[in-house]
Amino acid sequence: MSNVLPVPIPNFPAPEIDKDEEDNVSQYTATMTIPTLAALDTVKQWYNQTMSQADPRVSDFPLMRGPESLAAVIGLYLLAVSQGPRLMASYKPFQLNRLLVVYNLAMVALATYIFTMCTIIMVGDGHSFICKTVNETLNGSHGGLTFSAGWWFMFMKILEFADTIFFILRKKFGHVSFLHVYHHSTMAVISWIGFKFVPGGQTIVYPFVNSFIHIIMYTYYALAAMGPQVQKYLWWKRYLTIMQISQFVFLLAQTLTNALSECDFPKIFSYTVFFYASTILLLFINFYRKAYLSKDKSQ
Repeated sequence: MSNVLPVPIPNFPAPEIDKDEEDNVSQYTATMTIPTLAALDTVKQWYNQTMSQADPRVSDFPLMRGPESLAAVIGLYLLAVSQGPRLMASYKPFQLNRLLVVYNLAMVALATYIFTMCTIIMVGDGHSFICKTVNETLNGSHGGLTFSAGWWFMFMKILEFADTIFFILRKKFGHVSFLHVYHHSTMAVISWIGFKFVPGGQTIVYPFVNSFIHIIMYTYYALAAMGPQVQKYLWWKRYLTIMQISQFVFLLAQTLTNALSECDFPKIFSYTVFFYASTILLLFINFYRKAYLSKDKSQ
């Protein structure tokens, strides 16, 4: 191939640019840019307005200054869900039984701690399942305990991402279902929103009920991880699913009652929880139908 370099030709006229064409390009760019900037400005205003309604008393808690930290954690979680099976393709399943026993018992202890705090708060402050405002709880005799219970409940939802990671490491990919991933990721979001904007009042009911269910659930998981000699006694897994379904039925009833009452509690949060709990309830019912009712018919 020749190594001849191009030589500029003297007095060769530069290509002319059509003025109309240049104006058309500029106009097109402007019409694309202005709406985009306007949309971004609208989103920014909405974000600032929303965050201005957050409870300033929780801002100094870890992960609570803004949603960026939680978004990063959930992003990493979803990345692990999508790429984990591919990365594990060339590895044998990890044997994690001992680690799982320790992890699940630790989660039992944390859930028990949260449940105990919630019980003290609700009994001590005379909790009403129909109406309890945010400041009634936070300004009461157990205000500090309310903050602690709310934050630990939110943080526990993040720790529960480990459930999925253990499934992937053990190559139990069938357990990483849409219900599993949706439930884990969105529970972290909804609990963060609850603690950020309404860290007291009616919201104490959610960690109270959920932590009680999780005490039983993680006890079951710890026993299951102990091996076949214990697993043969775990005939009650089906009833654990029924308890989870009952939990969401109760929360739906309680949340709707609160939303329809004359209570000085943010209605938008009650309706958000009602809609969210409805989606989880439908997914759990569908899981129960496939896992147990279909099996009963086939037998």
